Amino acid sequence: MKKIICTLIAAALFICTLAALTLTGCQKKTVNYADYISEKRTGIYLYSADGLEIKIYISEKETPYTADGIKGNVSPLTEIFVTLPENKDEVNVSAGSLHGEMNYRAVENCYYLSSSDSAITGDSVEVTLSYGEDSQTYSAGSVLHSGIISCEEALKCAVEHDGTLFDSLTENGIFGGEIFVRLIYDDGCYYYVGVCDRNKKINAYLVDGEHGKIIAQKELNG
Repeated sequence: MKKIICTLIAAALFICTLAALTLTGCQKKTVNYADYISEKRTGIYLYSADGLEIKIYISEKETPYTADGIKGNVSPLTEIFVTLPENKDEVNVSAGSLHGEMNYRAVENCYYLSSSDSAITGDSVEVTLSYGEDSQTYSAGSVLHSGIISCEEALKCAVEHDGTLFDSLTENGIFGGEIFVRLIYDDGCYYYVGVCDRNKKINAYLVDGEHGKIIAQKELNG
């Protein structure tokens, strides 16, 4: 009798184990879409007064940058944009550990400097602009505050809003595209979330940075 009982128990355990393994094999693999972000702008610092404007973007970005649906190597990137009320022959900038001569961009009518140095952090940064022997220092403040969601949370909003798109680009736990998440500021914080597939088609979403809601959606062809 004991042998029969033991045999029945062993058989039941075998069936349960087999069922569990079968269920596990059929379960959908979880994808961390944040692993496919090829551009992530996490910070913006601003100063504006009397026709002078300073913008600083703190990012991680693919190098070289190509919107082809494939994530490449990502590196830190700090970009400084300066617009002056009157253009100068030479403009040098110093912000945190970043300093150097800025390049003039005629199309945007501004001065620009970029660096792989991402040491700028905190609520504000002192920015010194030099024109020959003349120099002045300004305090650029961060647009972020405690109520603003992160890049990863903004991406999650897009995934929840348009899960069909993300599912269609995912096969065997691998996402067939790359993702751009950029903090932007326009009287408030927002996030641009762009999903680029291998055909260079981009589905773009504008996310409210405080409430985590999709407020606009657009499809772009690369």
